[in-house]
Order: sequence, then structure tokens, then C-alpha cells
Amino acid sequence: MAALVGAASAAAPARAAATERAAPDGARAPTGAASYDVIVIGGGFAGLVAARDCSLRGMRVLLIEARDRIGGRTATSAFQGHRIELGGTWIHWEQAHVWTEITRYGLALSETPGATPDRMAWLSRGRLIEKSGEEGFALLSDGMQRYCDVDGDLAHSVFPRSPEPLHAVDQVRPFDRMTLNDRLAQIGLAPEIEDLVAPNFTINAHRDPGSASFAEQLHWWARGDFNLRRLFDCSGHFKFADGTGALANAIFADGSFHFLPGTPVRAVRQARGLATVSVDGGAYSAGAVICALPVNLLKGIRFEPGLDPRKLAASRAGVTGTGSKTYVHIRQKVGAWLACAPYPSPITLAFTEQERDDGTILCAFSAGDSLNTGDRDALQAALRGLLPGAEVVDSVSYSWTADPYALGTWAFYRPGQLTDGTFEALRRAEGVVHFAGGDIAAHWRGFIDGALETGIATARIVHDALRRG
Repeated sequence: MAALVGAASAAAPARAAATERAAPDGARAPTGAASYDVIVIGGGFAGLVAARDCSLRGMRVLLIEARDRIGGRTATSAFQGHRIELGGTWIHWEQAHVWTEITRYGLALSETPGATPDRMAWLSRGRLIEKSGEEGFALLSDGMQRYCDVDGDLAHSVFPRSPEPLHAVDQVRPFDRMTLNDRLAQIGLAPEIEDLVAPNFTINAHRDPGSASFAEQLHWWARGDFNLRRLFDCSGHFKFADGTGALANAIFADGSFHFLPGTPVRAVRQARGLATVSVDGGAYSAGAVICALPVNLLKGIRFEPGLDPRKLAASRAGVTGTGSKTYVHIRQKVGAWLACAPYPSPITLAFTEQERDDGTILCAFSAGDSLNTGDRDALQAALRGLLPGAEVVDSVSYSWTADPYALGTWAFYRPGQLTDGTFEALRRAEGVVHFAGGDIAAHWRGFIDGALETGIATARIVHDALRRG
């Protein structure tokens, strides 16, 4: 894993922050075996659950992971004595797949104080507006309803079945052609409300909102039962008390498969109903491959025969966010607080992660490359735009965009990608190579739950295909 960047001072060198889990037990490494029923590429949650489920169905499985750890775009770490999540974090009982795993392994939850703030603030045309949490959230909720209500029924007709995003594809298509900014310009909100609403869909896209599909935001809205409070609860309130590593390790321990960490895949070749997966120094064959990598990585692997051109086009364009997530320790005690600012403000969203005796730990998100998280002065100046007088003690961040095994954060599609055949192509098997991952989930796309959804479904499909022979 690349260095986790600290920002104790503008000139400080990069500071490493260890994750809580190292590579799992090396005794699972292949010992001379070169042939398997299934090879899974990628040890994030989609790959982990696919490897577990295939192995529990009696198949011989090899899981290959480029990193020296499991978990993909999640990473539990510690900062100022507090457990933090550098990548994917939030979960909810409305997310059926992750809640099943929580029940299976008896995992506990904790809460993020800033998800239910006592105070809210937002930057609008150079002016900081401050409200009580109740008043600010009411204004935000009203604004988001106007933004998402495209049919007079809060968009129910667009996504009547949110787990089936193309169920009403003719209703979805016109909104998939629009950007997030197109819709904002269409409805004519008052400036101060527009600047409160815009950061919330910008953080969902985690990129310039002018490059993201409005239909994707409507799908997020549907996942939250067409209600902003429920969407906040589902996407930013609850998390694993013992870190995402608790679930990753539980899934890993529950399966029975070989594991090859620290091994990037270079090529996948198919011939005569078998696949050969090539890595530096060797190759492994199987009757089926489950490629559980971020979409942005597909372009870096040689597939023979070549992939569907729509897969490669999506990989080259990118379907994931490109922003940052930074934990910041400030000297001030701010209570349960949340603030936001429209793109391209250096901080799109910030909120209380932990209240403590020596100040507050905040979690701050930036969209695109709007903030240099390694520059303490820039970080402090950005925070002071939302929290006057804030004094940064320390910070830590991780660039998933610079990570060669991620090349971005969570999935949010560009205009057209949901309905022009790209989404369906990304999910479609090619020969004996199948695809999984949070980027291509039907429901909670971009979340841990979405990764689990695809891993579980693909393991079943592969097992059934191999059994038919």
C-alpha cells in the first residue's frame, strides 16, 4: 500500500500510518498447485465473498490480490488514538447483503456524530451561512426534494425498483444524459439553497459535478427511499465498531481457498473453455475466472480475446470518483457539526468524526484535485472557510486516485454510462471470465454492500455454470 500522507506541516515528509490488518495467513499460498476450478482476481469485498462462497460450494479456488492485504478500497487505520477508515466506511441495515454478513459474523456498529449535527454551515458566494442542525437539514431536505422531484412523485417513476436500475430504462434515459449541474440550472433554486444542495450531490459523485450523471443521483435518492434523512443514515451514519477489517477478516477466515497476495495479474487468456491467469513468474489455470477489480483497472490487464470495447472505453474514461478523504485533528471543540461548500471549493464536505478532550477529529472530503491534502497551510485555510479560527494539529489522508490498484474512489457513472449499454456490458461475462465489484453493482453501487451483492451473485452463477459442465 502506498504511503498514507500526513499533513503535520506544509513541508513535512509523507508519514506512513499502518492499517490494522496485515496479509492473512501465508499458509494459504499455493503449494505447487497450478490448476483450479475458479480463480478470483482482487481481494476486495467482492472477491473475498466470491472466493468464500465458491470454496464453500466445494470448488477449488485461488484468490489473487495485488496488494499485500485484503479489503480493496477499504483500509482500517488509527489516527490520534482513534480508529479511522481511509476508504469505504458506512453501512446500514437497509443494505441487505452487508447486513446479512453482519448478522452472520455477529459484528457491532458505531455511529458518526456529524451525521446528525447540532450545527450546520455552508459557504455561499463567499459568505458563510450558519444554522442549527435542525434548521439547516430542513432547508437541505427541501432543496434536495426539489432537485430530485423530476416527475411530481419524488422520482418514484424513474426508479420504481431501486435494486433494478434499468427496470424503467425509458424513464431513466433522459436523466442519464444530463449532468448534475444541468439539473441544478434547470430548477432555479435561490443562490443560498443552491449552494447548500450542490455539495451533497457533488460528494456523492466525488468529482466535478459537470462530469457526472444526474440519473446516478436519482438512483442514490431511490436507495434512500426518496428521503434525505434515510439516505444520510444509509450512506454516512453507521459503521463497523471494529473497522471494515473485522468483516474482511471474518469472510476470509470462513472460506477455504488458496491466497496469493502481493501479486498483480498481467494477463487473462481463454482457450478451449479454460482460462489462464498470468502473473510475474508464473501462471494458473481454471475453468472460470471472477475478475473483481475496479473498472478503472481493466485497461491495465491484457485479456485474450480482447474485452468488449464498451468495457475498455469505460475503464479508460473512469467510472469512479477522484477526490480525497482526510481526517483532521483540530484544537477546537465543535460538537456535532457539519459543513459543506460547492465545487470547486477545496473542501466539499466536513463533519465531526470524534469529540475528544483535546479538540475534535473531523472527516473532510474534497472532490477532484481541489485540495492538496499534504499541505497543512492549504488544509487549514480551507477549513477556516467553513470553521473560522480552526487550528489544525495533525491530519492523515490517502490518495486512492494515485493508488495503482484503485485509480479512484467509489463508483459514480458519467452521463450515458448507465443507459447506453455500458453498465450492462461491464456486468456481462465474456466466455469463462465473469465480473464483479462495487463499481458494477445493481443496487448500492460504490458501497461495500454493492461489492458483496456482485460477489455473492457471481459465485452462484459460476458454480452453476461449472456444474453444468
